[in-house]
Amino acid sequence: MMRRVIEMEKTVKAPSHLELFKGTDLRRTLIVCGVYAAQNLTGNLIANQAVYFFEQAHIKTNEAFALGLITSALQWVFVMLSWILTSYFGRRSIYLWGSAANCILLFALGIAACVPATTASSLAQASLGLIVSVLFTLGPAPASWVIIGETSAIRLRPLTTGMGRATYYIVEIPCIFLASYMLNPTGGNLGGKCGFVWGATALICLVVAYFCLPEMKGRSYREIDIMFTRHIPARQWKKTDININDDE
Repeated sequence: MMRRVIEMEKTVKAPSHLELFKGTDLRRTLIVCGVYAAQNLTGNLIANQAVYFFEQAHIKTNEAFALGLITSALQWVFVMLSWILTSYFGRRSIYLWGSAANCILLFALGIAACVPATTASSLAQASLGLIVSVLFTLGPAPASWVIIGETSAIRLRPLTTGMGRATYYIVEIPCIFLASYMLNPTGGNLGGKCGFVWGATALICLVVAYFCLPEMKGRSYREIDIMFTRHIPARQWKKTDININDDE
């Protein structure tokens, strides 16, 4: 099957960036760019500013720093656990369920921040922030990289990945400024209430992924090419059978 795909691609001209926005490759490009962009919109920036977030949740400086180190250590462990997860469960399932859990936790974080400031509410915000940061590295984050690698056409993969990464930074730069502004006491001073903002963006990403993200686990690149060519809806991929002799 690998030889067949390579032979088929030999008959096609050298790839160009314009192809990313034509025909079935446009759908692939949008999926890759969407997955990249969603990494900044599903609570990941809380992890990037973990220590500062904990401080704004009224955790003492030393404890905030310690929690930041604990968050990084747990992320390392959970990324390795994700290797097992992606071996047994589909990419779409991991991404959707992980994003849904993160969305719920982000709204819970916002609600916890609305409670009058007490030791209990501060610890609740810190705990939820830590869980969101760690859970992201177990589900949506590692699944994203698998999805990115499998979605693009083989001959267009370097260009598609580059376009997706560019999208990531285009979204990340304003999001970083927004995240810092929301947490800063002299800015938005939202503290844990930023969970409402990231929860809303995470919910939008979840809905889009539900309708647009196909399940590619167990599929060869030939099958993926054929299914994109046939314009099979994302939710129907898991149920679709491709004949071994099909070439499209």
